[in-house]
This record gives sequence, structure tokens and C-alpha cells, in this order.
Amino acid sequence: MKALSIHLTDICNSKCTFCIVDSPFMKEDTIVRRRVSRFLREHAGQGYEAVNLHGGEATIRRDFLEILDEIRELGYPTVFLQTNGRKFAQMKYAKTVVEKGVSLFIVSMHGATALVQDRISLSLGSFDQAVKGIRHMKELGARVRTNSVVCKDNYTQLPDIIDLCLDLGADHVNISALHTSGTALRNFWDVTPRYDEIQPYVFEAIDRAVRRGSVITMEGFPYCAIPGYEQYMLDWDENKFKMLYRTFVLDDYESYMDDFTRVKDQRCHGCVHNDRCGGVYKEYAEFIGWDEFQPVTPAEAT
Repeated sequence: MKALSIHLTDICNSKCTFCIVDSPFMKEDTIVRRRVSRFLREHAGQGYEAVNLHGGEATIRRDFLEILDEIRELGYPTVFLQTNGRKFAQMKYAKTVVEKGVSLFIVSMHGATALVQDRISLSLGSFDQAVKGIRHMKELGARVRTNSVVCKDNYTQLPDIIDLCLDLGADHVNISALHTSGTALRNFWDVTPRYDEIQPYVFEAIDRAVRRGSVITMEGFPYCAIPGYEQYMLDWDENKFKMLYRTFVLDDYESYMDDFTRVKDQRCHGCVHNDRCGGVYKEYAEFIGWDEFQPVTPAEAT
């Protein structure tokens, strides 16, 4: 898929302890509407199959619905929305957004219980609102993909998080390795688990989804940390996103992530997954090190 991706706001109505854009500490928004509109106009009619909107929390922009109208008027086929789902607890609002062209909601689900998710988001009621929002999205016929970021507060709950998302009707569940930047970097030791600690819970979560015949993917994981489960990594070769991030345009989002946010060790060059693995988030490598990562040999890969 060829899609545009737009960071619509730095601000959020939650304060997640691992927010990669550092929303909890943003005092004012840096996003200018005219820059967003110019980006949309410049790429209209060039074969982009969707516009992916994210933040912060895009729905808290006062002009969010107007932006959806602009996207439709410019002829983009559909909109994907990355959201915490909280505003969609209101059915009227959910219906309006679906009618304005959002066909895929990518909803953050970081806990199987309110206790865990509300603690991560530092927002009382955020879990219940997200659950209700997903139910409304499904009632309206929209597709829902959930995204669960693995952190110290939730990794033992991960299989139950996946079960919950599937019980709510999610069409696709995704598990993300923690990107150790922004607020996650500020809180590094409080939020960042080791890969060898989370591995059994990640694998059990995947196994549960597979047993239920559901679509499940992972992103951001070093391949050597998920032996036998490499097939579930998102295929970014099939999904090309050109992103407007604040004042920067990233021609290929995944290439940017590989080149500037992840690093590799000398041992990576002997790994059979070296060509497709992005490596380890650079802050993780700096603070925790490389002792748990070993290159996968051809014999092990088979």
C-alpha cells in the first residue's frame, strides 16, 4: 500500500508513560494547519491509497472533522486513524467520523484491565472509553486494528490483552516493541523491559491469536529476539508511508526508522536476518546493551 501519513498534533488527552512524541510534556502544539493542507494538496491525485492520521491524539484538534472533509474533497480513497479511542465512546461522534471517510481505526490497547491501562495512560477512565469506542466502531461497520506497546507495566498481561481485543471484534491485532524515545526515554528504567523477559508473553499472545484464526503482527522487534515467529513481523516492503512529521517530510517512514532510530552491533552482520531486520532501538542498546542478542545462523533459521 502507498499511503500518506500525517502527524496532526503533539497534544493528547492521555499522558502515556512511554509516549514516543513526548505529548505529556508538550505545552503547546507545533502543528500548523496550513502545512497539513499544503501536504495534502501537493500529493492529491498521485495514487495514494489512504491518508493515515496520528498524533498525539488527532481527534482533540478542533478542526479534525474539517481535515477529514478536506481529505475527502481532495479525492483520497480512505482514511486510517491512529487513536486512543476515547472520544469514540460517544456513538454520535463515532458515527460522524465514519461517515466522513475513516474506514480503519488503529486503537491503542495497552492493558487487559482498567487498572493497567489507566495507570499507563495516567488517565482515569481511558480503558473503559477505549473499549466502548471499539464496540461503537464495529457496530458502525468500520475495521479495527489494535496496537499494544509492550512495557514493564503490561507485558505479563499481553496474552489477555490480545484475547480482549479479539473478543471486542478487532480485525487485526498488533504488538509493538517499545520505542525508547520521547517520554519513554525520560522514564526509561520505569517502562522498558528486556526482550528476554517479555519473549514468552509475546509468543503466548501470538499463539492465542493464531489459534483463533485472527490476523496478528509485530513491529519494532529485532528478529533474533523472536525466533520462530519472524513471519509475524509487519512487512514494510508492502506498506510505503510518506510522512509529514512536524516540519519534516519523510519519504519512506520505515527507512527513516531503520536509519535514524535503530542500531546494529558487529554481530548483526553474521545474522541471516540482517538484510530485513532493523536492529535495536538505539537507547535500548546504549542503556541495556547487547548481551541478550545473538546472530541467527542458517542452521538455526531452518
